[in-house]
Formats: sequence, C-alpha cells, structure tokens
Amino acid sequence: MSFEKTRYAVVDIGSNTVKMNIYDVMTSEEGETRLNLVLTESSTIGLINYKRRRIMSDAGISRLIETLEKYKKLALAVNVAEDRIFSLATASLRYIVNASRVVSIVKAQTGLDTSLISGENEALLCFDGLKYALGGSVRTGMLCDLGGGSIELLGFVDGLAVKAYSDKFGCLSLYRKFVDEIIPSKKEKKKITGYVEGRISHVDWLSSYGDTLYIVGGTARSAARLHAEMTGAPAPMSGYTISYNEFLDTVDFYTDLNKNSIKTLIRLMPERLHTIVSGLLAFAAVVRRVNPKNIVISGSGLREGYLLSRIRELEAAGKSQPVAEAGIEIEFEDAGSPGSEETEDLEDFIEDSEESEDIDDSIRHEHSFSDQE
Repeated sequence: MSFEKTRYAVVDIGSNTVKMNIYDVMTSEEGETRLNLVLTESSTIGLINYKRRRIMSDAGISRLIETLEKYKKLALAVNVAEDRIFSLATASLRYIVNASRVVSIVKAQTGLDTSLISGENEALLCFDGLKYALGGSVRTGMLCDLGGGSIELLGFVDGLAVKAYSDKFGCLSLYRKFVDEIIPSKKEKKKITGYVEGRISHVDWLSSYGDTLYIVGGTARSAARLHAEMTGAPAPMSGYTISYNEFLDTVDFYTDLNKNSIKTLIRLMPERLHTIVSGLLAFAAVVRRVNPKNIVISGSGLREGYLLSRIRELEAAGKSQPVAEAGIEIEFEDAGSPGSEETEDLEDFIEDSEESEDIDDSIRHEHSFSDQE
C-alpha cells in the first residue's frame, strides 16, 4: 500500500502553555490515514495571568503573538506549508469577552487563523483523537479530558457519542483557586476534591457507559508515567491501562506529598509541579464517580482530532487526498452560553479573594447527541 505524505502543524493555545505538534500525515488511496509525530514544541507563557475581568490584556496578546510567530517560523523551516499551519484555542480564550479581538489581532500579526473551540466540540475532537489512537477497541465507555482551564466528559456507545458535559475548571485553574503556595496543604487538597465532586455531582449519567474510562491530555499522560514509576512497569504508551484501585493508589501516593513523592514529581515533571496534584485529585474525583474497572490513557486527543477534522475540510474542498472519516455528525442541545454576563471568570478570584465567588451554573454545559449517522 502506497502513501502520500503531507506535513502539518497544529498549534494549541492553552491557559498555561502554547504547544505545537508537527505531523507527517500519510494518506493512502484507500483512505487510510496515519499521523506520524515529527516534532513537539511547548512554551509556558501563562495566558491565564493576563486576564482581568474576562479581558485579556495587550501584554498577553503580545506574548501570544511572539510565541506564534516563533512557531510559524519553525514550522516553515521544517517544510510545513503556510496553509497547513493550524491554530486552535479552547478555555484559554473561550470565556474572555475580547476573544474576537484577540483572534483578529493574531490573524493580522501572524497570518494565522485561530479556531475558537467550544466545550462540546472539544469533547468531540478529543473523541476523534481517542478513536484514532486506539481504533476498534473504543466502543463503549467514558472519555475525560482535563486541561488547564476546563474539563470535558463524554459518554459513548458503539463508537458514537451520546452525552457530553463541559465545565470551567482544570488543573491550573483549580491550583489558582485553592492553593497559596507551590504545593497544596492538606486542607487545600480537601477543598479541591470537594469542589470537583460538587461540580460533577449533578451529572447523573457518568456511571452509565460501561467499565472503561479513557483519559486524555497532559495530566492523563503524567498519571500514567507516575503509575509506571511507582510500580516499575514499562514506560507507558497509548493504551496504557490502570485498574480502578491502582489508579486511586497512585493518586494517593503522589498527593501525599512526602519527601520521596515530591522528589519524584520534581524529577519527572518539574514543569507540572504546581498543577499535577490538583489535576490528579480532579481525575480521582471523576474516577470515583464513573466507577470503572479500568482507566485507559490515550496518547492522542484534541490536537490529533482537530488535525483530522481540518484534513477532512481540505478533502471536501478538493485540496487534499481523501481521508478516513474519524468524526461524527451530531445535534447539540445547548444548555447555556459561556459568555453570559452573569458568568464570573474562574481565574478572577486571584485579583481580590474577598470578592471571589463560586462560578455560576450557566457555565456548565450538558449535551445529548442524537440522529448520528
């Protein structure tokens, strides 16, 4: 079987880091698609720190543009065509009131069009990435994507999405909301756990999709590395599986924060030292609610799903060879608008702790999927 190779870059603008993956996309005449990761770049610029009252400052926009210009220059240098450099943003821009201005300035300064991804579409794109990574084994289960500023949960049956839920908290925003120092205290850990449990307590379908919970994202991959370190297992790859009890044991061990566990976190993931504990505690709360037999870590998620969706767009426009369909057609039942005036930005708590309030229910989004083809 012969393949045609095209090189693409996907830039993911996150609340804390901006990442770029460069892929060689191999497409056969029969429609089979393979994504070969060539290069990964990551810059911690902390866009969350440039938001005040749901507005990103000019300084934050400048930092973002500086990073995107550097990434674009690198992508062009390794032979990515300019129209094959894709940029996306999720919770980093999703809830700010000047998102359109940020996207427009980025376009004018860098030439990059940035797609602003909603919570429900983020869940679906992660699902596409999961199905690409694990193929036919992904039939019925739950998906959890925990990022820096949001969480997405999706239930699926026979490879089709059925229910999805998105909420505005992630490992970084939980850290900022509850932790005063680098490492959370015992009291702060209890607050994080209680908060996450409270936010997902009304989602009554989380345990309705079989025995497997699939987790994606950087914190998910970190959890796999920590489990392998603790148990002496081989280095984790996509599909790495942890039992329910072993996952919670891993979380307990690395959130106990004794001298040995802290040394391990510093050695394995120093860049995540301030967010890994809040992320593990959030995952543990989800695991207890879903109550799966096994937790499976996917090496692919949002960026791969987004790339596959863009390739399908190009194919439909006649600019690319046909690729295998990895997505689904869905209808959304929207439960609310993330831009509603009464919604208070989660990150604003740091400006004035006395004025900080719990986030409003209007930023929770729950969706049912029907009439899928």
